Amino acid sequence: MSESIEACPLCSTTFDADGLGCRPSCPLAKGCSTVCCPGCGYSFPRTSAGLAGKLAKWLKSRKDA
Repeated sequence: MSESIEACPLCSTTFDADGLGCRPSCPLAKGCSTVCCPGCGYSFPRTSAGLAGKLAKWLKSRKDA
């Protein structure tokens, strides 16, 4: 599964998160990990970003080994 594929925690819609930042006009948008679900409009942080994403990758690599 690609790192840009996300599943909305509210409506379970699966979508490609690249380019789906919630408010591109926001001054903090550059580098922001928040995405907006195209199905319901819910905003949430990308699961592949930050410490949570690194932990998930590490746990997956341990499981696969």
